[in-house]
Amino acid sequence: MTGTTLHEVFTDALGFDPASPGFRDNPYQHYARLRERNPVHRGSAGFWVVSGYDRCVEVLADQRFGHPQGRPVHTPDALLGGSADQDNFLLFMNPPQHTRVRAAVRRVFGPAFVNRLRPYVEREIERLLDAAFAAPEFDVIGSLAHPLSLATVCELLGVPDGDRPMVMAAAQDFLAGIDPTFALTDERGARRDAALATLDEYFGNLLARKRDDPAEDLLSALATLDDLDPRELRGTGILMFIAGHGTTTNLIGNGTLALIRHPAEREQFLAEPGIAVTALEELLRFDAPSQLTVRTALEDVALGEHHIAEGEQVLVLRGAANHDPARFADPGRLELTRPDNKHLAFGSGIHRCLGAPLARMEGGLALRALFTRAPDLAVLPGQLSYRDSLLIRGLTALPVTARR
Repeated sequence: MTGTTLHEVFTDALGFDPASPGFRDNPYQHYARLRERNPVHRGSAGFWVVSGYDRCVEVLADQRFGHPQGRPVHTPDALLGGSADQDNFLLFMNPPQHTRVRAAVRRVFGPAFVNRLRPYVEREIERLLDAAFAAPEFDVIGSLAHPLSLATVCELLGVPDGDRPMVMAAAQDFLAGIDPTFALTDERGARRDAALATLDEYFGNLLARKRDDPAEDLLSALATLDDLDPRELRGTGILMFIAGHGTTTNLIGNGTLALIRHPAEREQFLAEPGIAVTALEELLRFDAPSQLTVRTALEDVALGEHHIAEGEQVLVLRGAANHDPARFADPGRLELTRPDNKHLAFGSGIHRCLGAPLARMEGGLALRALFTRAPDLAVLPGQLSYRDSLLIRGLTALPVTARR
């Protein structure tokens, strides 16, 4: 299927052009119209779009929706956005394999591991902000969000400094080829597959070194597990690197922009440290760094009055669910003390993000430190640019100045 045809398919199913600048700038007004028109509907190409909160939670919780793993799929190949090698990623596993692998990873990657990283993250934030504020203007993404999240996930996994640029470049090529988007091309697919092969070889070699000479990092801990076979170990390392970097980068970027655009809430954020937890959850809901999940019906499933046939795919618009007024009162308002904020920024059900505590820790510390130094941080004039993605919601750059 060509890029043009995919563009038409997604535009038809969503009811708006996902390539338009208006959608990139504010997807939530488009999601609202989609949700009001039909919160569950089937696109012309055979995949389903779910945008209401309750139905999104239902799909994510129902293990009859999973990943095809060789089963026939009756929707465009591009919606799959990946290759069979991804079956070794926890994200693409079904029970009972998923249950076994997730339990094993959770045994070694718990709260103690995240807490142990906190001093490192605090030092990195101060170092990066010292460098950023040495100039009158800087880019929050390039100067803080990206290098902080990259350094932290590499510290977590034990990726040596000299290897980080290569691993990051391969991860970016891989991500560009798994996004379920109209923009996927044959070239992107080929680069994705080559990047995955590079990452697989790299993490296999790194795990072998960790097994022979362990350190106090997560890959060393994973390498000792008997529950995971070598392919599962490599897949877990790759996924944790990719997810651990991108989500946090976009959380910091989106959170910074939201607080700049809402000065009263920014003042509240700084004046009331006790709301730090609820404030971060609201920033995650308000402009989530990850916007959707794709699931496949592993058998025929009834979703309300709708019949989803085995092999049909479902686009779960978590970003739309996070702005559903049936679940969140006045969802377009940034309310830092919002109660019962069960957003879907990190997913839901058995695939809920394992790295969420680390992302929360990094994001909370970075935003607090940034605005403590510059309470009147302002975005420089000019058009902001978002990543060309339906899956990821993140700025390519966020140029700011600290008004003194």
